[in-house]
Amino acid sequence: MNREINWEHLSQANYFNPDELFAVMKSAEPGLTESNFKARLQKLLQSEEIGRVGRNAYCVCQRNMHLYSHEYSKLACDIAAFIREKHKYLNFSIFELAQLNEFLNHQIAHNTVFLSIEADLQDFVFGELNEKYERKVFLEPTLELYHRYMTDDMIVIGKLPSEAPKGRTEFWHTDLEKLLVDTMSDEIIGSTFDKAELQAIFETAFGNYIVDESRLFRYARRRSVEKEMRAFIKEKTDVILRLR
Repeated sequence: MNREINWEHLSQANYFNPDELFAVMKSAEPGLTESNFKARLQKLLQSEEIGRVGRNAYCVCQRNMHLYSHEYSKLACDIAAFIREKHKYLNFSIFELAQLNEFLNHQIAHNTVFLSIEADLQDFVFGELNEKYERKVFLEPTLELYHRYMTDDMIVIGKLPSEAPKGRTEFWHTDLEKLLVDTMSDEIIGSTFDKAELQAIFETAFGNYIVDESRLFRYARRRSVEKEMRAFIKEKTDVILRLR
């Protein structure tokens, strides 16, 4: 971070907007132009010196806070590569249960890959994947069916919700905001861990990573769990939202 810039005021704020950041940077660099500022803003985001916490809202990243990333299993990567080769323009996302282990006290032993595909194409992709990974692919199973046949490296295909946030690194990745919403809104995912651990998931997520709250609650609204999530965060966790 530029040592000539006084970050003290911005560090103490829950968040700041681009105008406030520009004013602080311009006080240290009077010749800074708006076009140069936009480039500098992107560099600060890429270097994780600041993080986006909402629409036109940023915070100074503390040493222990980063942007969320997950190293996907070989199976998940192979599925993504297979679909991209077969269907160049297909919109899909992948979440795997192994992503939750970072946030849970009791680890999930058997990984499941949840593949969400845009409407009306699930049957087609199911046929292709079922031929490649026979007996391990399930199309929109019921909760009972999932737990009856659950096995390691199981693949579950479902519908991709409208306006689901895309991954920042790869469009098919499940970033933290989507992960948090899906733990509350998806019946099968929510059944794979003890409900008492939901508190730890949220507190660890907000404690270790930069969460885009606008993105989080926009998707929660689409999944009809925004009010439930806000109440849970306020009443059951020690998380303090930056955007009120």
